[in-house]
Amino acid sequence: MILAIVFIAIYFSLLIAIGFIGMIKTKTIEDLYVGGMKIGGIVTALSFFTTYFSSVIFIGATALGWKYGLPIVWKDVFVVLIGTTLAFIFLGPRLRNVAARLKALSVIELIEKRFGSRQPSLAAAIAMIIGLTVYAISILIGTARALEVIMGMNYNIALLTTAIIVLIYTALGGYLGQVWTQAFQAIFMMFMAIAIAFVSMINVGGFTGLFNTLSSIDLTLVKWPYRDFLPLFMLYLSLGFLGWGNPALLMRFISIRNRISLKNASVIATTLVAILTLSLNLASAASRVIVSDVKVPDYAFSYLVQRIFPTGFDMLFLVAILSASMSTIAPMISTLTQIIVKDLNIFKSSKNNSSGFEFKLYRTVLTLVTIICILFSLNPPPMLMVLFGVTTSILSGVLTGPMIYILFWRKTTATAITTSIIAGLGIAIAVAAYGGFKFPWTYYSFAPTIIASFIIPPIVSMFTKPPPKELLDKIFTKC
Repeated sequence: MILAIVFIAIYFSLLIAIGFIGMIKTKTIEDLYVGGMKIGGIVTALSFFTTYFSSVIFIGATALGWKYGLPIVWKDVFVVLIGTTLAFIFLGPRLRNVAARLKALSVIELIEKRFGSRQPSLAAAIAMIIGLTVYAISILIGTARALEVIMGMNYNIALLTTAIIVLIYTALGGYLGQVWTQAFQAIFMMFMAIAIAFVSMINVGGFTGLFNTLSSIDLTLVKWPYRDFLPLFMLYLSLGFLGWGNPALLMRFISIRNRISLKNASVIATTLVAILTLSLNLASAASRVIVSDVKVPDYAFSYLVQRIFPTGFDMLFLVAILSASMSTIAPMISTLTQIIVKDLNIFKSSKNNSSGFEFKLYRTVLTLVTIICILFSLNPPPMLMVLFGVTTSILSGVLTGPMIYILFWRKTTATAITTSIIAGLGIAIAVAAYGGFKFPWTYYSFAPTIIASFIIPPIVSMFTKPPPKELLDKIFTKC
């Protein structure tokens, strides 16, 4: 136990040290929110990768592998192809270009300047605040559960420890502190994912051995018809579109240095995402064979690591989980704070508009946001991915359609985007609420939500007034 505490203390100290370096380099408001829009391709790829994947992929998502078997191997095809590759090829360049033309430092600011109206940006801010808050809560829960299993810590103490460390280095380093710590954390995540997959497959006799053993347990663990296929397909698809609607991920495109860096980042990010997801999905399916007596699926992967590796190796696994969680919590709470402080401008006035005041306000609000997330994490649901389903329905379903129309369709109107976001948010919550916010309804809510996000904007735009021609020419005229 003492060795574990020392090991984790060293890790936390490194993160805080990086946060201090970020604080030294952060001089302007632009540095605070987007790293001066000078982030290189490699760091952007690592940051995107770790923002996309939190402790949920080690704790919650791997629980699906234990429960459903080999069909989970294909779970992240949409994440690789849609959420990463296509996002970098089509969405990223356009988003960066429009943000640069409008001098926007956030997605909300881009929406407001795109239409010259606060109405759609306010609707988007509300949806993002709800989605990001639920996202941050789900990550905190997953991390605390891992600490509870591996280190024997009290759940609430684990929760507080994780949140406080993230708060410190995020408050100190701003955006630069985020992306630099994420690059550092990505190494642990990749190493552990590959190692666990390799050893797990050896333990089950390779893919053939895994297939045969799972078949003997239950045929639905290896072939069609898959159990719960429809809700799981909805989840997989929503995860794929997370790269198009999650503002924390979209910020990675806005902050990148140039198009060359963006191209390099696309190759690196796609490779990292493909390796990580395939490794963890194979290992999670193997966990059903190696640790078959688990009562709570969220704990299966932690027990798997303890079973197949020698004593002490689980400390590296814990660092990987902490890396995954902290590298995602940081941009979630930071983006939430930016929306409240900069985009909604709730606490500022004309008398207090200096950069020094905004730095202090950012850190104060960041602390309040973190406290709220902690409070909501104290009584977690039994299966983490049920809660995560609400997040993906909101961030992917509600926001994907509007973002595409905002960036690519000249005739989109402010009223159309506002209507789409409000309707989509209502649909997502209503469908999940109809099922008591339980499986499978939190997953089902994605389908009608994303359909509405693509249908409503063009219909409403036909009957409402578009933005001024001068503004549209500034955005859509080629340089």
